[in-house]
Amino acid sequence: MALPHLWDDGTKTWGDEVHYRLRLPPTPPEATSGDAQLALLLPRIGVRFRVLFNGQEVESQAWRRGPGYFDAGTHAHLVPLPPSLRKPQWEHNRVEIQLQPQALRISGLAPVWIGSRDALQERHQRLIWWQVHLTWMVAASALMMGLLSLLIWMMSEERLLGLLAAGLLVLTLRLYLSTPLFLSGPFLAWDYLHKLTFTLYCGFLYLFISELFDFRQSVVRKLVKIMMVIGPFWLGVLVWTQNYNLYRLWTGVIVLVCVLALLKVIHRARWGMDVNQRLMVVVGLATMVTGLRDFLVVQVGLPGDVDIRWMTAGSLVLMFAMGWVLVQRTSQSMEQVERLNAELAHKVNEREDELHAMFSRLRAVESQRVLETERRRLTRDMHDGLGSQLVQTLNLVHSSGERVESATIAFMLSHALEELRMTLDSLEPMGGDLPTILGTLRQRIAPALKVAGIELDWQVQEVPVVPGLEARGVMHLFRCLQEVFANVVKHAHASRVAVRTWQDGERICLSVTDNGVGLGEAPESGYREGGRGISNIRLRAAEIGAEVWFSGALPGTRVTFSFACEDPLAGGAPA
Repeated sequence: MALPHLWDDGTKTWGDEVHYRLRLPPTPPEATSGDAQLALLLPRIGVRFRVLFNGQEVESQAWRRGPGYFDAGTHAHLVPLPPSLRKPQWEHNRVEIQLQPQALRISGLAPVWIGSRDALQERHQRLIWWQVHLTWMVAASALMMGLLSLLIWMMSEERLLGLLAAGLLVLTLRLYLSTPLFLSGPFLAWDYLHKLTFTLYCGFLYLFISELFDFRQSVVRKLVKIMMVIGPFWLGVLVWTQNYNLYRLWTGVIVLVCVLALLKVIHRARWGMDVNQRLMVVVGLATMVTGLRDFLVVQVGLPGDVDIRWMTAGSLVLMFAMGWVLVQRTSQSMEQVERLNAELAHKVNEREDELHAMFSRLRAVESQRVLETERRRLTRDMHDGLGSQLVQTLNLVHSSGERVESATIAFMLSHALEELRMTLDSLEPMGGDLPTILGTLRQRIAPALKVAGIELDWQVQEVPVVPGLEARGVMHLFRCLQEVFANVVKHAHASRVAVRTWQDGERICLSVTDNGVGLGEAPESGYREGGRGISNIRLRAAEIGAEVWFSGALPGTRVTFSFACEDPLAGGAPA
C-alpha cells in the first residue's frame, strides 16, 4: 500500500493499522565478510510499529503497550534480520512492517534501507547522535541555564533574566517530549503540549531579544504577545479538527514573525549595537536559518535530509550565546552592587568621623584607581593568554565538523589551563622574592622542556628583594621568560638551558642561556631585532624597571635581565 509520509495528507478511511509488504531487491544485498547478517534501517516510522521477517516478529516498538504518548519516529531504527529465519531462495523471503499511525503526528513509513548490518551501522549511529544524543545534550544545557537564570532573576528581579529563564525551561520541556520515551495519558494532550512549547519558546526568545535591544513599544513585540495569546487556542482548534494544515499554517506564522523580528533588529543596528547585541544578531540569524531549513524540508517538502534536523544544533549555539549574555548581565549587576556598597560604606565612614573625611575619600579614590588598574591588567592578561587559547580551540572545533581531533583539543585546553594557572600564580604575594617567583615558573616550564628533550640547569641563588615585582610585575616577568623559553623550544635547537641569578653591586641579575644555534644564526630565530618577540620582552621589562640584553653565548644565546635591589650586598657575576 503506497501511503504518504504525512498520515494526515491522505484520506481518513484508513484504519488504526497499516501493513506494508516490502518489495525486496531482485538479488540479496552483499554482506560484509565479518558479519553475514542483513538488517533494515528505518529512518522514519511512526508512531508504533513492529517488523515481521518471514512471519516472525524481529522488532517491536510499543506495539502492545496501552494508550500513552510515544513516537518511534523521534529516532531511526536498525532491525537485524536473523540468518536463521532467512529462506534459501532470496525471492521467497518476506518482510512486513505493521504500524499504528497517529493523527496530527508525522506517521507512515519513509523509504527503507536494506543491506549488511555493518554497512548500515554508520548511518544509524549518525542519525542516533543527531536525533537522540544531541537532543538530550541541548535539553540538559537548557535546563541548567534555565534554572540558573531563574535563580538569578529571583534575586535581581531583572525582567531580561526572567524571560530568558522562561524560554529555556519551555525549550527543555519541548526537547524532553521530542525524545524516545513513553508517557501515560492521552497522546493528543501531550502532542498539544509539545506543539505549544514551540510557540512559547519562540515568543519568550523574541521578548528576551526585544528586552536586550530595548524595543519597548515595538510593533513586532506586540505581534509576538498576540501570537503567544492566540497560540493555545489555535492549537486547541487543531487538536479538535485534527487538520494538520492548521499546524503548517501556524508554523508559517511563527517563521514570519521571526523574520519581522530579525528585520527589526537590523533596523535597530542603525543606532549602533553593543557586543552582546551583535552576538545575538549573528547567532539569532544562524538559528533562524536552521529553523527555516527544517520548515521547508520537513513541512513543505523541499529536497534535503529529513532525518536530520538542524535547529537542534542551532538551539545549542543560541543557548551558549544567551548564557554569555547572562554572565555579562550578572557580572554587571555584581559590579553595580559592589559600587553601591562601596558608596554606602564611604558615606557611613564620612559621618562617623568628620575629622578623617577627606583622608577617607582620598584613600577610597586611590584604592579604586589601584583596583581599576589591576582589573585592566587581569583583563588584558586573560584576553591575551587564556582568551586567545579558548578562541583558537573553539575555532578548531567549529572548523573540524564532526571529526574533532581530541588530542589537539586536549593540548590546546592544557595550554589554556597553564595560562590560567600562570595568571593565578602572579596574584600570590611574593614580596619581590626573585627565587620564589622563579621557582613558581619552574613548575610550569619544566614539563615542556622535558618533553622537548632539553636539560634544565637550575642555578638560582638567594638574592635581595627586587622592588616592583608585585602581582603586575610578576606577570610581566612571567611573560618575558615565557617568550624566552618558547624561543628556546621552538627555534634554538638546544639540548640544555641554564637559569642563573646573582648580585652585581646594586643590581640583581637573571640570565637564561641555551646552547642552541645562537643569536641570528638561524633564519627562523625568535630573536630578530625589530621582531615582535624582542619588542614584547623589552616593553614588559621596562614596565617593571628592568634592563634586558640579548647576546651570543658561544654556542647559543644568553638573555640577561638586570633589576635594582633594595638592600644591595657584595657580589659579582658568575663565571
